[in-house]
Amino acid sequence: MKPTWPIHPDISDILARKVEGRREAAQRTFGEKIAWAEEMRERLAPLKRAREEWIAAQRKDRPAE
Repeated sequence: MKPTWPIHPDISDILARKVEGRREAAQRTFGEKIAWAEEMRERLAPLKRAREEWIAAQRKDRPAE
């Protein structure tokens, strides 16, 4: 007989990596954390810009109610 509940894939490796990443982040200095945040901001800037342009285009195409 098949189980009635959904069977989910094993994600223990993903959860272990998250714990490891949190541990590594906790060991960084404040300055290193700030530098990492600024690097992420720069890397994500093109995606943010594209999203903002898409939202502006959606608003432009939609008539005012």
